[in-house]
Amino acid sequence: MRSTTITIEVRPERRHCFTDLTDELRRAIKDSGITDGCAVAFCVHTTCALLVNEWEDGALDDFCRRLESLVPGDAYYAHDDLERRTQNLQEGHERANGQAHVTQMLLGSTSHAIPVAAGEPMLGVWQRLLLLELDEPKDRSVLFHVFGD
Repeated sequence: MRSTTITIEVRPERRHCFTDLTDELRRAIKDSGITDGCAVAFCVHTTCALLVNEWEDGALDDFCRRLESLVPGDAYYAHDDLERRTQNLQEGHERANGQAHVTQMLLGSTSHAIPVAAGEPMLGVWQRLLLLELDEPKDRSVLFHVFGD
């Protein structure tokens, strides 16, 4: 069995912006030379999420509206309360992003394992690999670990 890891960098345009990573996934599989196995897509950040779903404007807008109703931006988040918070602080780096952390925890979508056959990801007809930015936009790293034969 062989394996390879490829890292890509993306910068979403805004909060609640979807970025389609399907072509990057396909390229990582092709570049690995692996034709049968598995590709793991892993996002190394706590304020964005990876989703496998359809790229359709209405569905994506609906999803973001439901997220906002479940985890409203104007709610109190202890993570943002710097008089209460004492852990994982970086001077000059902290900002109010408790909503993004809570949303990501509810989604629980840090990674996906996607089967590979004939050198292609075995996604359904309408399925795409999507990164959803939950915080202010910044550079994001996504790893593709491809393994198999």
